[in-house]
Amino acid sequence: MAIAHVNHCDLHYEVSGSGECLVFVHGESHDMQLFENQVAHLAQTRRCLTYDRRGHGRSQLTEYGYSLWNQTEDLRCVLDFVKIERAVIVAVAMGTPIAVTFALHHPDRVRALVLCSWYEMDGFPAMETRRQVYQMSFADVHLRMRDILVERGRAGLEDFIESNHRTLVQILPPDKPEVRRKLVSMMAGHQPGHYVKAAEYYTSVPNVRLRMQEVKCPILGICGTNDPSPDDPSLLKHVPNFRQAWIQGSRRFTMLEYPDQFNAVLDEFLIGIP
Repeated sequence: MAIAHVNHCDLHYEVSGSGECLVFVHGESHDMQLFENQVAHLAQTRRCLTYDRRGHGRSQLTEYGYSLWNQTEDLRCVLDFVKIERAVIVAVAMGTPIAVTFALHHPDRVRALVLCSWYEMDGFPAMETRRQVYQMSFADVHLRMRDILVERGRAGLEDFIESNHRTLVQILPPDKPEVRRKLVSMMAGHQPGHYVKAAEYYTSVPNVRLRMQEVKCPILGICGTNDPSPDDPSLLKHVPNFRQAWIQGSRRFTMLEYPDQFNAVLDEFLIGIP
């Protein structure tokens, strides 16, 4: 297991392949497994870096440091540690504010951005408006998950997420039980303190979408047509280097639900980057 001790945190990472660099940033309460199909495909021709964000998966759960800015620093430090000077960054959901913030502050290090299900870029509290279809706020759901993990253990938390995937966790695919089980396992696979830190991160995110016109590299948005909180490309119509792609029939986790279609869209974008 490779560990980068950077920015006062031990971050678990993996590097595969060689060539032009891609970096994958997972969302909240996921881990690097989210991109396993992309790494298997792209590492044949490119160098791929995946890592578990602070407090996720096999990375350290520190007592502090979960703000958007500090997790952007985590990304910079991991890139420095593995000696990646410039890369395409592929991020999903709550990982997208990290990718955009990095691109804003380190434009010379980003060849392109791929933003999957990016409505979270609206930040807190605006993004909660999009979540009104749910019964609880993002923070409340995560604090409830923490309590269940403490009271009932990991199996109990997995049962809770699976039992409520049609209400509290509507982003999970109802028609793909194997994919859903993998995602449930990821969501339940953290230390209890993680779920408190998730709320800390969530409430630290400003509306970075308002600064997207400052990002000059090519930008691709990818979203499933059945995502309960779908992307709204009209919000970025003023950004000339942005385009949106859709994965038909998918919900939030397009890279796991329809990996072949996702990889084809990503391949086409990567080939076209200057």
